[in-house]
Amino acid sequence: MQEINQFNIKLAKQRKSITTLVGVLLVGGFSLSIPLFNDSIKYQETLYCNKSSSCRGADIKRGVSFLVDRERRNQLFDQHIKIIKILPKEDDKAVYVGIFSSGLLLAAYGVSKALTNHQEKAVHSQFKLLKIKALENDLLEQTHLEIFGFTKNNQAEITKQAIARQTQETIQAMKSEGELQLDHLNGQLQGTLSIKSHQLQVSELDKETAKNELETAEIQRKLDKLSGNSKTEDTTKITPNEQLKQSLINALKSHENSWLWYLVESFTPIIIHGKAGSYKSYTAASIALLKHYLIDAKIESIADIDYDQNKNDAWKFLVPLQPNIYGQGIDWESYNDGYIAAIERSKHRTLKDKPIVSIWDELTNAKGKFDNAANIVPFVIATPRKRNEHCILISHNLTQDCLGGCSGISEPIKTQTYRLNLKTTPQAKPLFKGILEGLVDQDGNELEQHSVTLPDWLRPEKICQHFNGKPIDFDN
Repeated sequence: MQEINQFNIKLAKQRKSITTLVGVLLVGGFSLSIPLFNDSIKYQETLYCNKSSSCRGADIKRGVSFLVDRERRNQLFDQHIKIIKILPKEDDKAVYVGIFSSGLLLAAYGVSKALTNHQEKAVHSQFKLLKIKALENDLLEQTHLEIFGFTKNNQAEITKQAIARQTQETIQAMKSEGELQLDHLNGQLQGTLSIKSHQLQVSELDKETAKNELETAEIQRKLDKLSGNSKTEDTTKITPNEQLKQSLINALKSHENSWLWYLVESFTPIIIHGKAGSYKSYTAASIALLKHYLIDAKIESIADIDYDQNKNDAWKFLVPLQPNIYGQGIDWESYNDGYIAAIERSKHRTLKDKPIVSIWDELTNAKGKFDNAANIVPFVIATPRKRNEHCILISHNLTQDCLGGCSGISEPIKTQTYRLNLKTTPQAKPLFKGILEGLVDQDGNELEQHSVTLPDWLRPEKICQHFNGKPIDFDN
């Protein structure tokens, strides 16, 4: 309240001083402007009379010289008047006095307006300050009440515990000898029950531990079985992950003359082609995962304009391996960026570098979509061994138009790639079988077409689970 009174006194002093100043300015302005209502002060005047009059007293007229001169242009008027005398203006500085008086009046208005604005802002600021202080007071009061309540509750709790303890001591003192012995026996019984309960819990934990050890031994037994180890073989030097790898390699080598293992271990480019629904992208993903787990190949890139549709299906288990994605959103320029990136990394990669895998999907529609479409297949075929890059290409057909529009490389495609043609049913369902071309014998001669089948476990999810706690049982 004292602050408000002091603020009001301050505003009153400001208004008083400013009002005095405004009054002085107004009085000065009006005082200086009053004489300006008299024309003789401002203008030169002419005394004249009618020639027919006596030209004395009331017959003499007074007029502003420039106005009289304007009338004298009328000859009739000029012929009937007589100029008596020219009276000069009384004050040559009358115009400046008028300007100065106007300035004083405007200054009075400006000072009054400035005072109004200043006091309005001061009032608003004071209200804000008072509001903030009120909130601070409320917060302090609330905090004080909370502390007081907390202290009061603690004191009440301590008092309750003290009363309860005194009551318990009083009751204990009032008990007879027999009651004290009974309490002693009850205490012993409770202690025995607590010990037995603890022993039961320890027994349950031992049981769970034994169960876990049994399950671990069972898993180890399955791993030994999958890797072909005998019971007498020393497996302490082989890690579980190595055993999982070896079991999968054995399965690849034992399936239909090892054609799958050739595709996995070789850097020879693989072209997977077939009708829609023939499991092309899933097979590419499966082979890429096998290369990743078995020969430690990094999944470098996936170029696919249908990536948005395939990222949760065919590429679902490749995405967590963080490959570079090109073509997402049907963006052929991005697909072209994937080719440029491949060219750049080929400039410095050698056979000594860690193997990488690049996947090129939807080559069927790539022809003419960007300038380098026809260069992808020639690049893939050219010296993959030197850059240690394992390339997998996917198309609907094996024609050069369906391979990006490349030309003049029919023979290199035939001699330097594996071609896997997957089959479908009339309902566009995968048959998990097909024709493989590109295998060679020990002398390097290309073998005839081979009919092949995809095993039931050649699925991306099963391969991923094999190394993540759910090994594949190749016997079933």
